[in-house]
Amino acid sequence: MTISEGMLSVLEARGIDIELASRLGFSSARRGDGEALVIPFTRNGDVVRRKYRRFDIIEGGKGPKWSQDPGGLKLAFNEDCLRNQSLFGKPLIITEGEFDAVAAIQSGFEKTISVPDGAPAPGDRSMEDLEAAKKYDWVFDQIALFHKEQVPEIIIASDGDANGAAMLQDLSVIFGRYRCKFLTYPKSRKDRGRERCKDLNEVLEDYGPKGVVETIARAQWLAVPGVFKMSELPPLPTMAIYEPRHELLRANLKVRLGDFSVVTGTPGFGKTTFVNDLMCGIAYDNGLKIAWASFEQEPQRDHRRALRAWLNGRPEHNQDHNELHVADKWIDAAHVFIVPSEDEDATLEWLLERMEIAVVRHHVSIIVLDPWNEIEHSRRQSETETEYIGRAIRALKRFAKAFRVHITVVAHPTKSTKDGEGNYKMPTLYDISGSANWYNKCDLGVIVHRENEDHTIIKVQKSRYHETIGVPGEVRMSYSKDERRFIEVERAA
Repeated sequence: MTISEGMLSVLEARGIDIELASRLGFSSARRGDGEALVIPFTRNGDVVRRKYRRFDIIEGGKGPKWSQDPGGLKLAFNEDCLRNQSLFGKPLIITEGEFDAVAAIQSGFEKTISVPDGAPAPGDRSMEDLEAAKKYDWVFDQIALFHKEQVPEIIIASDGDANGAAMLQDLSVIFGRYRCKFLTYPKSRKDRGRERCKDLNEVLEDYGPKGVVETIARAQWLAVPGVFKMSELPPLPTMAIYEPRHELLRANLKVRLGDFSVVTGTPGFGKTTFVNDLMCGIAYDNGLKIAWASFEQEPQRDHRRALRAWLNGRPEHNQDHNELHVADKWIDAAHVFIVPSEDEDATLEWLLERMEIAVVRHHVSIIVLDPWNEIEHSRRQSETETEYIGRAIRALKRFAKAFRVHITVVAHPTKSTKDGEGNYKMPTLYDISGSANWYNKCDLGVIVHRENEDHTIIKVQKSRYHETIGVPGEVRMSYSKDERRFIEVERAA
């Protein structure tokens, strides 16, 4: 079969190489009352389908521009290129039309196919189950030909319109967005009535094979959430780091906004008092605000007494009116208290909402949750305690990073054990009630352990960023009841 003079002129006007068209099996034939270009579809070298394109029918004229032989198989144009072992591992180009595929092949991209019947209309497909959409039988019937080892990269050269966008979406779902690219077409001739070329055939007409090569070379990967080059990542905000007043402890512990820390220790051994001393010193020295969610203390009595004593360096009952006034002004200016009402349960969700209010309205930088076991822990149905703890810590860490605050949780160990001499053993972060997630997920983990009536060990067991917030280590301190402060004695062995 040969190509008539009339069809030769049509192909030449589209920039199609006649010799290539003949090699691909294009021919011409009578169709209805006119002449059509015959486009063959082959499988293993045998023609199994023919499409016919009439160019003498304008939009709205009599007869269809496109037709085909009845009973032909539904397959991609140039499907056999997928069986060519010399092309295994090379990128595959999928076009929306046969002329676009010829334009790519003519420009040196042998591994090019075209969808058999154009792109779907945006609403003419099942996004819920693409395998059930007849439009894509040609893919699923020969899915092994598209295996990722044979086709590691797919360039979807769909048209620059709504139907083309639907085709791009569907094929990227079928093949996996991770290996799909898309094309952006160059500006078109002014007489086309559109800003950019619609497809590769128009690129071939306007710019020749070189333009097709350049267009394909500029193909861009489809965006896949969660995978970036360094240059694509937004710059991280600088998270402020604050040193404690305790000089020896600075080598082991620094408070960085955006981090999540946990403090544990035997009940009654000074966890709360140490956290109060540590955070108040940092807040006072740096002009920061603290939000306290202390469900075992009453702010009007317990917190006020402790904060008055800490600021003025002596018990509340030994302070004069002026000292109390200064302390109260500082408490009101630098501290916020998260307190549930009698008929409210302080669940994790309730707490996160109040924490957000404290940050947005009162600009707090440090949030202390003390103690963890006093929160109303509402697990989801069939959720284990370990799963709940992991979910809760993830939520708190996300909050800390999103709002650029430091969150400290005071958590009790599961149980306190004694040694052979009747002294309480120092617990570890793994002993915290609920889960090993406390050790695994915290940025900073601290143990407060009273050795005797005179000395308390402050042990940093976990530090995720040694160069930034300190290295694990121990400092021995004494506690001043009058000042409500810890005083360093020496570095513990």
